Amino acid sequence: MFFFTIWSETLLYLCFSFLAGAFILRWIPTNSKPTIKISTSLQLFTVFSIALLSFIPLIQLIIHVAGMEGIGSAVESILLTFRIGNAWLFTFIICIVTAFYITIFGNDHRQIFIIGELFLLFLLTIGIAWSSHAGSIEGVYGIAIHTMHVLAVSVWSGILLIVGWFSSNSSNWLAFLRWFHPTAIGCFLLIIVSGILLMNVTTAGADYTDTFLVSYGQSLLLKHLFIIPLILYALINGFWMKQRIKKDPTYNPKPWVRVEFFIITIIFIITGALNEQSPPMNLENLIEHGGYAPLLNMFYNGSLEGSKVALIATDSGLFFAVIALICLIGSLYIYRMKKNATFSFLVSVIFVVLAYFAIIQSIVIS
Repeated sequence: MFFFTIWSETLLYLCFSFLAGAFILRWIPTNSKPTIKISTSLQLFTVFSIALLSFIPLIQLIIHVAGMEGIGSAVESILLTFRIGNAWLFTFIICIVTAFYITIFGNDHRQIFIIGELFLLFLLTIGIAWSSHAGSIEGVYGIAIHTMHVLAVSVWSGILLIVGWFSSNSSNWLAFLRWFHPTAIGCFLLIIVSGILLMNVTTAGADYTDTFLVSYGQSLLLKHLFIIPLILYALINGFWMKQRIKKDPTYNPKPWVRVEFFIITIIFIITGALNEQSPPMNLENLIEHGGYAPLLNMFYNGSLEGSKVALIATDSGLFFAVIALICLIGSLYIYRMKKNATFSFLVSVIFVVLAYFAIIQSIVIS
C-alpha cells in the first residue's frame, strides 16, 4: 500500500502540473508559444483523476475504521470528522465544478474565463494542502505555504510538460523563452522560500543533518540533491538554449525540456514518499519506535547509535564528491557537444547517487 500511495501521489502532482500548464498556456498569445492542442476530454480526464487519486490516501484509514464501525459508518465518519476527509470532500466538490466549467468554457479564450480556470486550480491546490503534513501541524499557515509550494511547482513543471509533449513544433521558441524563463525563475524562488518554511514546520526541533537518521530525512536529502541537476537543466533551457536557437533556428529544444521535466518527476516521486513518512518532530522518539532509516542502514558503515549527525571530511567522501562533480560537469558538456539529452539525464542521476554516497560516507553519528 505504501508504494501504491507514492505512485498515486506522483500521478496527482502530474495531473496538477498538466492543468496548470494547460490553463496558463491558454492565456499566452499564439505568437509567444509553440503550436499546442489539448482536447477538452483530456482536461476532464485529468480533473476526475485528481478526485480519484486524492482519495487513495483515505483508503487505508477507511479500512482501519471499518473494522470497528462498518464500511458505511467509516466513510461517513472520515469524510465529516477527519481533516483528511474534509480536505478530500472539498477537493471533490471543486473537481465537479471545474469539470462543468471546462465543459462550458474550455474552448473560450477570453481572459475572464481563463482567470476562472486558474482560480479553480488554486482552490484544488488548497484542498491538497489541507491534508498535508504542514496543514495538519500548523493549520492555516501550513496550508498557505504548502499551497504556495505546490502552485509554484505545478506552474513550472506544467508548462514544461505541455510544451515538451503537447506542442506539435518548435516555432516561436525564442518568444516562448522570453516570458517562460523569468516565470521559471520566479517559481523557483517561491519554491525555495516555501520549501524552507515547510522544512521549518516538518523538521522543527531537529537539525537538518540529524534528520538523515530517519526515512523522512533520507528522502528530503535525495530531493535536495535532485534539485542541483534541475538547476543545471533550467540554466540550459533558459540561458544557453536562447543562444543555440539564435545560431540554429532549426534546432529542436524539446528533448532538453523533457529531461528537465523528468528530473521534476523524480522529485515528485520522492515528495510522494515524504508525504507517507512521519516528519521528525521528535527525532529521538521516532528512532525509538520506527528505527533508523533502512537506506542509511544499507550504506552507512559505522555504528547506528545516537541521534546527532556531524559531517566530516573523509577520503571516501571526497572521492565520491569529486566523481559526482565530474558527472555534473559532464551533463553540461554533453549539451555543449550537442549529444543525446537522454545520456545527459542518466549522467545527472549518477551524479545524485554519487553525491549521496559522498554525504553518507562523511557523516558521524553520536
